[in-house]
Amino acid sequence: MDESPALEEMGFVTCLSGILIIIDTGYLNIWSHDRSPSLPYDDPDSVANEFIDLRIVGPDAERVGVLLEMSQHPLFVYDQPPDHPWLQNRFDEIVSSHELDAKLEALPQRVSHRERVTLALRYGSGAGEVQYHGVPACAIAGVPIGQRIRVLGERMPAPEQDRWRRVTVDCAPQGKISKSELVGSVGVDYARLLVADVDALGTWEHEESLDGLADFVFWGQEAQKIADTLLAPALDDDTFGWLDVPEAFAQERGIRVEEYKDANKLKMATDYRPHSHHWQVMKTSRTSVTESGMTEVGGATVCNFMTTWGDGMFDVYRDLSTLDELVRIRIELGE
Repeated sequence: MDESPALEEMGFVTCLSGILIIIDTGYLNIWSHDRSPSLPYDDPDSVANEFIDLRIVGPDAERVGVLLEMSQHPLFVYDQPPDHPWLQNRFDEIVSSHELDAKLEALPQRVSHRERVTLALRYGSGAGEVQYHGVPACAIAGVPIGQRIRVLGERMPAPEQDRWRRVTVDCAPQGKISKSELVGSVGVDYARLLVADVDALGTWEHEESLDGLADFVFWGQEAQKIADTLLAPALDDDTFGWLDVPEAFAQERGIRVEEYKDANKLKMATDYRPHSHHWQVMKTSRTSVTESGMTEVGGATVCNFMTTWGDGMFDVYRDLSTLDELVRIRIELGE
């Protein structure tokens, strides 16, 4: 595939592990990295923290796993309730109808998200789809270590030129592409994606302020009423709030805004933003022409960008040379 000459610089990443991950930035609060997978909040209606992981064993285990289609690595099934009759019934049907020899066993310990990356890369010969709490991300190995790797965006043709057609991670700019391979899909529910060294995610702070400061902003049809009442500064034409203030102050002002909003049934949106890594990448992404931003996490530079299409499932490819060396990673957004 020929690159369009109209490429825009979205930023760059650096990689210390040789492995990059493409993941929904908004979901990094549920990425447990090398710890046992768990959700960080206590939802009385959720049983996700009671889930287990399973492994398929037996002479035909791989064949059954491929037919089952539950994860990139066919021998593993992640994030299932302890009682899973629908899964067992489907498994038994595959074994019976294809006359195969395999069984499904619960693992004594959960498989960490970081270990799932290793398993996916091992089975996918250096690239693969990784599931975490049912959401897919994509991991790719063979990335140059210690170099600035450009992240480039290509726009859609008119009349949708404000949207990205694709975003590429330029791992070997001088390399000649011989073939392309589908890595998998990345699931997006927060309209944004992060390109990052996979091990940098082990030190990612999603909701904890790194400097003790926070923002509280609100906007919408009736935001002006609250701004006038609570003397909230105007941030732009229809957005109000407090920036770069101590967390306690932002929280106190936020509570007052929420109470006034609820009491008067006003139509508006609010957002509490502690100065976390998530805040750092989003601060620039909200204002830059390319809707992208970078920050340093765990010694590596990571790059966030808005999909411009909102949420969805987006395919990720790796483009390889004749020697199977990684030339670039390609995220197809406009298909």
